[in-house]
Amino acid sequence: MQARPRVWIPTIVAIFIAAFLLGFAPIRRVQTGGFAVDSLFAFTFAKPLVEADAEIEAREKEIAELLEGKSLEIDHVTLQDDDLLEVETIALDQAQADRDHDAIVAALKEKYGALSDARLAGEAEREQPLAEWGPFAIYRPRPQLKLGLDLQGGAHVVLRCLSSAEMTFVSPEDKPFVKSSQPQPDEGEGPGYEPPHTAETLRAALRSLLVGMDFPASEIDIPVVSANRLVLETRPANKAEAERQSKAIEDYLHETYPSVEIEVGEMSAVFVEPETADKVKYIIEERLYSMGEIREPVIQKQGDDRIIVEMPGVKDPERVLKILKDTAMLEFRLVPERFKAVAAEMDIYDEWNDEESGQIVSWDVVRAESKVEFTGRDLMANATVQSGQTSDWVVAFELRTNKKDDFHEFTRRNVGRIMAIVLDRECKMAPVIRSAIPGAGIIEGNMTAQEAGDLKLLLNAGALPVPLEIVENRTVSATLGQDSILTSLYAALVGVAAVMVFMIVYYRLPGVLADVALLLYLALVVAVTAYSGATLTLPGIAGIILSLGTAVDANVIIFERLKEELWARKSMRAAVVAGFDRAWTAILDANVTTLITAGVLYWLGTSLIKGFAVMLFIGIICHLFTAVTVTRWLLTMVAETRWGQNRRLYGVGEPDEDQQAEQPEPA
Repeated sequence: MQARPRVWIPTIVAIFIAAFLLGFAPIRRVQTGGFAVDSLFAFTFAKPLVEADAEIEAREKEIAELLEGKSLEIDHVTLQDDDLLEVETIALDQAQADRDHDAIVAALKEKYGALSDARLAGEAEREQPLAEWGPFAIYRPRPQLKLGLDLQGGAHVVLRCLSSAEMTFVSPEDKPFVKSSQPQPDEGEGPGYEPPHTAETLRAALRSLLVGMDFPASEIDIPVVSANRLVLETRPANKAEAERQSKAIEDYLHETYPSVEIEVGEMSAVFVEPETADKVKYIIEERLYSMGEIREPVIQKQGDDRIIVEMPGVKDPERVLKILKDTAMLEFRLVPERFKAVAAEMDIYDEWNDEESGQIVSWDVVRAESKVEFTGRDLMANATVQSGQTSDWVVAFELRTNKKDDFHEFTRRNVGRIMAIVLDRECKMAPVIRSAIPGAGIIEGNMTAQEAGDLKLLLNAGALPVPLEIVENRTVSATLGQDSILTSLYAALVGVAAVMVFMIVYYRLPGVLADVALLLYLALVVAVTAYSGATLTLPGIAGIILSLGTAVDANVIIFERLKEELWARKSMRAAVVAGFDRAWTAILDANVTTLITAGVLYWLGTSLIKGFAVMLFIGIICHLFTAVTVTRWLLTMVAETRWGQNRRLYGVGEPDEDQQAEQPEPA
């Protein structure tokens, strides 16, 4: 073999530089928390922002609204002193964080005058060592790795799609379902008619009926049992089950109220079909990506009715879960004229006055008798957030082109009537139609900027076709993830250092060359992981460490074969060629079987096991290149030098000159 040091040395250096730039891209600004994007900023002002501590909260709210009005996604605003302001934005990458910083500076200068950047307590100390790293004082490299839940924290949620059915039964006004709580005139009930049930006993009887048919009690709800209307909500698996439930209830009512002509209303039902999970997955993707604060969520379908959602780095899991689970079904209902809304409690109109009976009824009763005129499907996906007249936030919407004229005509014909705006069965607004309304409007209700933003993205992403149930919710704290990173990196560094020292002590010069190849191997693993977009998890780090051991094992086989050839009194060049040729078969067999194992683990394993399998696969591919190719290049180059002919550098004694002369040179 002819040595080509002029080609090999630049090639190895170029591979190392390319791997470093790909895996550790230089990033402006110091990064907090290791891999996190630095979107935490601090500013000082020439004039104090507040004069007393009591003003701090109001000033923070004012600044947050100012920045959100500039289309910035704000995580928090904290006024630490009368002139020290801390602002953190939600940025997907450092480029966006830099743009956020410039926008914040411009907005604050316009509002409050001169300001300057300030460092938060402790940051100055962390940045000092960078000055010793030459160019890295300006461009600090950071690993371009996508971290899993167990390393950076986040949430792992399993959602199940549910079928639902709403059944309505109506009786004549003179034949009520239940006994009235107030005395009624005799003529109101009819001669000799007395309902056998109160609302409570009728609910219990219907629930017992369905439970006796093997339907779970937890899936049965009876929100409305009024004088002349009965509404049941169940979760049948399919249309046949829903019809069986409806028929059983109808038969029971006819038996219990033989003199009553009960009208069966149209059933409102949705069922889980094979394509339902695909639709839910698409809507969840739209919602999460619209939020902007969750970096690269993993959304996958499991079976025909389950969705797995992994959200690394999520800062407010409860809020995200609410957004995922909300059906976001918007309805515009025309309320019967006899109902008038009582003052809203917690921005929900839950109590209504029935002017005919003089009783206070729940919204469920009003909803059961209200007619749906328009739904969220009639809206365009361009809802926006605006600041209302009372400093509260509102969501502006616009109807589709083919519905605008219908909406205008509907409001013109119903001037003076109440049009309830209902979101997920809750009445959010109960405005009186004052005049004909064009095909646009607003939704208000004392919403914060975040609540209005959440409603906007729900409306724009669309309503879920079926309700969702949270089957599993596993949250990993960011603190635990950071501890895992530090512990794992410490273990990896200790292991690498121990292996490198062992290789130098035991194998001498070949050990030094193996350590060079080992460093290139680590750079290649980071580069391939970053380029492929593989998610690094705690088991994945274990896979890297395991593949590190196999990389050293390949070098051990090669060097032992090399020593055998040298003990056989072959020349240095012939020993290198023969040593690699004899070791190659054993190395190939061992690594092919490991690759097969990694493939089986990925095919049959869960998400964490797949992370281990992926990193093991990447590690093996990289070490096959470095251990076999790079180490061979380095050994061949060294063997061609005069000082590289010294056998003691390989742990082998010098042969007699006569024996050395007898060894023929390879062709």
